[in-house]
Amino acid sequence: MSAMQHAWLGNYELSSTTCTGLTFARHSHDECVIGVNLLGEEKVWLDRREFAAGPGSITLYNPGQIQGGGAAEGAPWQFVSLYVTADQLAGDLGLAQVEFDRSLCVQPDLAQRLAAAVKGALSSDARVRELHEEALLLLLGEVVGLSGVRLPGTAATGKSLIGRAQELLAGQLHQSVPLEQLGDELGLSKFHLLRTFQKETGLSPRQWAMQLRTRRAKGLLRNGVAASEVAHTLGFADQSHLNRHFRAAYGITPGRYQSVVKR
Repeated sequence: MSAMQHAWLGNYELSSTTCTGLTFARHSHDECVIGVNLLGEEKVWLDRREFAAGPGSITLYNPGQIQGGGAAEGAPWQFVSLYVTADQLAGDLGLAQVEFDRSLCVQPDLAQRLAAAVKGALSSDARVRELHEEALLLLLGEVVGLSGVRLPGTAATGKSLIGRAQELLAGQLHQSVPLEQLGDELGLSKFHLLRTFQKETGLSPRQWAMQLRTRRAKGLLRNGVAASEVAHTLGFADQSHLNRHFRAAYGITPGRYQSVVKR
């Protein structure tokens, strides 16, 4: 018995699997494979050696490595997997190349955060997926760092560059600006952009854009613009999406706020 969710997030292939006693014949992948074990013990066969990966384990496979194994018959097993080409992962992290030095990292906290990001990225809500894409990329930086790959520093990126990123986001509030586009405009890898932006603002670029959208919505509502028009003008998915973010930020619905400030 098994249940699997499977989706693409940009150039990343993601899956979440809940099963009993599933095994895989020896095989290999063209991509880097990152697995997170949440429940049960996986017996792994990798390049002629065997090891066990229990809950909280992160397994890392380089392209072409022969792997196999799985959970014992009748044993419950829950895991998430992520597949990405080595070139794509290297480019997103600002590295010349990526090759994992370790195949197993036992890091329960990181494993839980990585699994939560993968599951969020499998959401049917496009904006939830986008936010988790950012979280996923930052976590992948942590994973790759743990595996023995040295990540580039961010010291050279100053406030002026982040200010430019904020200008670009503010100028296109009516739509979601892809990380790739923002990174290309600034000459930064997606990971470098995310890490520096968060260091400077405490928010990811999409979170920052959403708080600005919500703030601008407040001004438009105060001036009597209908909530449905505000949602459309500022690029919210719909009015309920505006309601959700406005209430989370200000503790009041747009409709209630508009009736309170009406002159």
